[in-house]
Amino acid sequence: MPNVILQERKQLFTPEILQDPYPTYARLHAEGPLHYLDVGGNGAAAWSIFSHSECAVIAKDPRLSAKRAHKLILPLPFERQSEFKELAHLFSLWMIFMDAPEHTRLRKLLNKGFAPGAIEALRPQVEAIVDRMLGPLRPGSEIELISEFANPLPVRIILELLGIPQEMNDMLVDLSRAVAGFRGTPAPNVEQAQVAQAALIQLNDFFRKTVAERRSNKGKDLISLLIDIEEQGEVLTEDEVFAQCTALLFAGHETTRNLIGNGMYTLLRNPDHMTELRGHPEIIRSAVEELLRYESPIQFTSRVLKEDMVVCGQRIPKNWSILCMLGAANRDPKQFDEPDRLNLKRLKNEHLAFSAGPHFCIGNQLARMEGQVALLNLVQRFPKMRLIGSRPEWAPTFGLRGLNALRIAL
Repeated sequence: MPNVILQERKQLFTPEILQDPYPTYARLHAEGPLHYLDVGGNGAAAWSIFSHSECAVIAKDPRLSAKRAHKLILPLPFERQSEFKELAHLFSLWMIFMDAPEHTRLRKLLNKGFAPGAIEALRPQVEAIVDRMLGPLRPGSEIELISEFANPLPVRIILELLGIPQEMNDMLVDLSRAVAGFRGTPAPNVEQAQVAQAALIQLNDFFRKTVAERRSNKGKDLISLLIDIEEQGEVLTEDEVFAQCTALLFAGHETTRNLIGNGMYTLLRNPDHMTELRGHPEIIRSAVEELLRYESPIQFTSRVLKEDMVVCGQRIPKNWSILCMLGAANRDPKQFDEPDRLNLKRLKNEHLAFSAGPHFCIGNQLARMEGQVALLNLVQRFPKMRLIGSRPEWAPTFGLRGLNALRIAL
C-alpha cells in the first residue's frame, strides 16, 4: 500500500468547540466524511470519521481493534509514560477495550445481567430513587441540577444494583469523575493521568474487598450474579469481576449523568418541546432517543487498524488510530432529516449514541430507562422550570459531553 497521504490538520478540540461543536460539525460534514484532526499531545493527529454510515460500518469491521488501552498513555511525554503502565493495564481489563474472543466471552456472560426484561424490572426501583431525590424539592426553589441530581442519581442506582451501601455514593462519584477527566480528552496531561490512575487503583481495591465479602454473603445483586454466572463452563475471573464492576460504575454514571443534564438543558432551551412532553408523557421513549441524538453524551470513540485499510477513499496504515465522531454522526444530514432541529417524535432515529456493532453499549437499556424516569419526573413535577443565569459551562472533556453545572429555578 502506498504511504498515507497526509492532509492539513484541522483544529476541532478547542475551548470554543466545547460550548457548541455543531456548527463546526455541519461545516465539516459539507467538506466530506473523513478529516485529519489535531488531537494535541506530542503533536498527535488522527483520522476522524464524521459520516453516520461510515461510523456504523467501522464499528462492525473486524479489521479494526478496540484493544487500545495501551494507546491511552501515548499522548503523555515519552519519558513519563512508564509511570502509567498500571493505568493502561487496568483499562485493558474493561470489556470495551477487548476484541474477540475475549470480548465475546465476557459479553455473553454479562448479557445475563443486562437483558431488556431484567432492566425493565428495575423501573420501580429507579422511580423510587428519583422520587426520594425530587420529593423534598419545592416549585420555585433554585437548585444546581448536575451536582444535586444528575451526578448522584446514576451512582445511587448502580449502588443498588451492586448491593453497595448508599453512603459510598459521594466517594464513587468523585472517583468516576477523576477517570472521566482522563478518558474524556484526546490528549490528557500528566496530572490527569496521575489522578485517573490513583482513582482506578482505589476503585479496583474497593471492588476487590466488596467481591470477597459478597462471596460469603451472596444476595440478588449484580455482584452476586457476576460471581455466579456461567455459560458452557465459562466463568468470570476475579480480575474480570473487579474490572467490570469499575467499568459499569464509570460508564453507567458518565453516560446517564450527561443524558440527564444535556437532556434537561435542551428541553429548557426549547420550552415548546418541554410543554409537548409534559402533555404527552407517552412520547418519553422517543423523546429520550432524540435527546441522545441531539446532544450525545459520548462524542467520539476510537479504534485501531489491525491492517492497512482504505477508509472513505483515504489509505491509512496498520496500527493507526481512527476516531468515530459519534456526536457528529448523529447530526449527519445524509442520515437525519433536519439534523439540527429537535423533534421529540422523530421516528427514524438510528442514532449512534451507544455506538454500534459488537461494542454497542451493554448498559444502553439501563441508561435509557434512567433517562426516561428522571426527565419525565422533572418535567411533570416542575412545570415552571427555567434556566438561571448566563450560558452554562460545559465540562472540559471533549469525548464525554456534559455540563459542569446547570442552575435552574423549579
